[in-house]
Amino acid sequence: MPQVTGATHEVGVDQLFFSTTDARGVIRHSNNVFIELSRYRRDELSGAPHNIIRHPEMPGGAFKAMWDTLKTGSPFAAYVRNLAADGSEYDVFATVTPLSDGGYLSVRSRPVCTDLFDTACAIYRDARAVEDQAIGAGANRRTAAEQGLGRIAELLTGAGLSSYEEFQNTALPLEVAGREELSDGTPVRPGATGDLRVMLDSVTTIATGLDSWMSGQQQLAELSASLKAAGKGLTQTLEDPRLSPERIAALDRSDSRVKPLADLLDLWTQMQGLVSPLVARLVSTLAELDTNSARTRFRIALARLHATITSLFTVELIDGVGDPQYSAEAIPDLIESLNDGIAEMERQAQAHRALAAQVVAYIGEASRMMTIPNQLLMLWTGSPASTDPALPATAAELSAAASGVVESVGQRLAELDDLAARCQAIHVADAAADLRDALSSFTTAASAVAPS
Repeated sequence: MPQVTGATHEVGVDQLFFSTTDARGVIRHSNNVFIELSRYRRDELSGAPHNIIRHPEMPGGAFKAMWDTLKTGSPFAAYVRNLAADGSEYDVFATVTPLSDGGYLSVRSRPVCTDLFDTACAIYRDARAVEDQAIGAGANRRTAAEQGLGRIAELLTGAGLSSYEEFQNTALPLEVAGREELSDGTPVRPGATGDLRVMLDSVTTIATGLDSWMSGQQQLAELSASLKAAGKGLTQTLEDPRLSPERIAALDRSDSRVKPLADLLDLWTQMQGLVSPLVARLVSTLAELDTNSARTRFRIALARLHATITSLFTVELIDGVGDPQYSAEAIPDLIESLNDGIAEMERQAQAHRALAAQVVAYIGEASRMMTIPNQLLMLWTGSPASTDPALPATAAELSAAASGVVESVGQRLAELDDLAARCQAIHVADAAADLRDALSSFTTAASAVAPS
């Protein structure tokens, strides 16, 4: 391994680089940018373990998180510090995607979300210190990595994130969008002809087609956050401590001024017992919808990244950079990643539709169940008895609380109903057929330039 010199070099915004490995992490293919940034020759990288560029400051827990994720068949994304052949270091945002043959495709880019990158670096430093302490106490590297991963999970929880998946689902879309905003765009090659022209045009169509998916997901993210907040608000309203069963039971029902209120609040308590489990299911489904939305945004961003690297790889072939035969051998892995990405987005979109429909159904059921007790309470709150100055203090407090709860429940249910209907109306996979047609054209053209 090269000695760390302390020198650094930056990854350019448009220096998107790519590699594939076998199941053991041995490098099979890479693009020219990887060679430039790693400062290894192509023959030194080909057949070498991918950890040839691993920086010794990186905690083992980060790589354990990666392998744990990849073993489930899911892609992984993380900030990584790499070490070049000359001992200089460079920072990247890396994605790793499983391939059907057991290998992996990795795409790396320049980190552009400074706040997320700084958070990751701070977490890594802390986790590395935990690992070093464990190794100093006699633990092996596997055990130390497990402790490091545990520390990473603790720190993410402290930052308000429930899991590493939530972190990567947040980071990847922001990184892809941020890089694209700063980028000069994919190079155009108006002079390209034949199959390479078809390949470049087709993958450009795919990248463009994903734009609408990205914008739809942004709307969905905002709606999902609003739904979760409204669902939480409804739960808090129904659990208002001012209308607790104990306070209601303590009302003096022998007082004729209090008994009508007490009877209505008894009914409220009974209905609350029926509605609360339904609201709990609603809140749980809203959480699933939010998670599905985040996973869909992650997949769309990943597909955007794969489409971009595929177009850049195609440009390398057009320009004759590096070894054309070696480059062409990587094309099938790129096609597979795009095809799987589109299929996964369609699955996520189908799950979204089902969850949104379930949310709408739960909200409708809750609204129907709350209609009678709400109307009865409204009769009380709208009557002179509710504002009778002679009403005992405890009953007056409960009357005021009931008035507030009635209004709040109605508002929350109406808000939820509107948000869920808007969420259900967003179609995130309308262009899937067009994307598949473009990918089919790309695949046909690519087969003609593949090595014999």
